[in-house]
Amino acid sequence: MHLVLQAAAKTDEVLKAKVAKREEEARKKLEEEGTSLEEQVRRIKDIEAIESDSFVPQAFKSSRDDTKVVAAQKKQESESAPSQDYSLPMSIVYDDSDTLAHPSLFMDKETAEDLWLSRLNSLRQERLMGSPVA
Repeated sequence: MHLVLQAAAKTDEVLKAKVAKREEEARKKLEEEGTSLEEQVRRIKDIEAIESDSFVPQAFKSSRDDTKVVAAQKKQESESAPSQDYSLPMSIVYDDSDTLAHPSLFMDKETAEDLWLSRLNSLRQERLMGSPVA
């Protein structure tokens, strides 16, 4: 019984050492990949400027409208010049039409039922053919 307790204590120490080592490596990675010295200095200066007496608050202006313009320009460019190169998107493009609800909520009841029935039939056919239904 005493030997079992000793073995358990040794494995516990080994596990704790491994966890400490992993935490140390993760902390070092964060320090390396994290904020650089320039960013830290800029942040400190910004905080000091905000806390100073000469700071004047200004109205916040959102750049949301600017992103719509950029997204529209990107869409026009992609539609006008079809290319053979297919690549994954490197940025998020927002397709915001300033509506509160999805357009499918304003669909006719009969059209919605037809779409649902066709979807249900296709799911049943997939299931019958043996493919898993998500």
